[in-house]
Amino acid sequence: MNNIIFLFETFNPNRRTTFFKHKNYAKYLGYSEYAIKNENVEHGLFGKITEFPDIEKMKDIEQINIHITNLAQNKIPIFRCTISLDEYDAIRLGYDSKEKWKELFESKLISFAKKMNIKYEDLQYAGAVHLESGHPHLQVMMWSKQKEKMNYFIKYNIINKMKDEFTNSIFKEDLLQLYQEKDSAKKKIIQENKTLQNLKKVSNDNKFLKDMLKYEKDYSNKKIIGKRIKYKDIKEITADLLEIKNLLKKTSGSIKYQYLKRYPEIIEKIDNLSQKIINLSLDTQKQIDDYILAKQKIVAFKYSDESKIIEAQKFEKEKAEEEIKKIIGNQILNFERDLLNLNVDYSKTIDYNETENLIWRIFNCMYFSARQEEKYLKNFEIKYKKQLSKQAKKDIAINKANSSNLHWEENI
Repeated sequence: MNNIIFLFETFNPNRRTTFFKHKNYAKYLGYSEYAIKNENVEHGLFGKITEFPDIEKMKDIEQINIHITNLAQNKIPIFRCTISLDEYDAIRLGYDSKEKWKELFESKLISFAKKMNIKYEDLQYAGAVHLESGHPHLQVMMWSKQKEKMNYFIKYNIINKMKDEFTNSIFKEDLLQLYQEKDSAKKKIIQENKTLQNLKKVSNDNKFLKDMLKYEKDYSNKKIIGKRIKYKDIKEITADLLEIKNLLKKTSGSIKYQYLKRYPEIIEKIDNLSQKIINLSLDTQKQIDDYILAKQKIVAFKYSDESKIIEAQKFEKEKAEEEIKKIIGNQILNFERDLLNLNVDYSKTIDYNETENLIWRIFNCMYFSARQEEKYLKNFEIKYKKQLSKQAKKDIAINKANSSNLHWEENI
């Protein structure tokens, strides 16, 4: 299952069934129980229709429904588009608000109009955002105001290009960050000077996009709509970040977790903040447990003595816990470094949004770290079993040889 579902539907306007598909569809979009309602009205419809210049403020959308039904009755081609994300991505990337979806869709209108062979100034549309559990999505109807009988068919490769445009736009800002975090968990290094270079690659590098989607795949069935981070937690974490920032002002040298160990007070506050963030998510705690367990399983292959295995696993657990502190600590310190470069009052200008983004970055980072260790464990097990298989074959051969020699001697 992909992280984005994109459906672009075309209907033969000459078929009688097409009229019934479009009849009352606008009412369904606007009045759905999942629709994000517009302010002070009972519907969630928005769009651009010449006859109705202020859709979002209309008390009732019956006239819009009649207008679109008449278009269908007059055999005007009407296109439908649905863009859906899994809940995890919707929350993390901000697509749990109508404004974000609307901004995304409207940024593609010029391109869409061209692909549908409609003049941009003639393109009309009406849509709504539905926060349905499991797959929050945007649904839109589109047509030309010229009411000319045009070709309703859109080639499949054109539809794929539309999907690619949305995918790149939705994940573009997130891709670089996630890719770096995955790389950091693997190599324990974040190379800051690569940021601009990698960002330039995003729009042209399909492999980059596929890589991110592959690592996100396991999240596709999460049910987290409504499980937002509480405001009081964000406020408390923001206060901790500001406190650490003030302490960092008094230090000198590199702002890295390992380097700052000569400032025990700062490291203690960073570790406490890391634990506070981890405690916000049961899923993240599980990722950390998976990370430690994978490392412990690897050392179990290295010893046959049970007491040595227990001792080695205890040491590996302590070592892994330190690694986790370092990984999360450096995420916090990267954030603090940017904070120190701001010449403004953080708490007043950013309204805690950046704090929430940091928390999600840390959640993602631990997810990638756990998957990376599990992948390493799987590869290790395969190599270990192959080695056992080779050794087993050698043992069998030796036993056969010994057995053969024994019989030969007996026959003598």
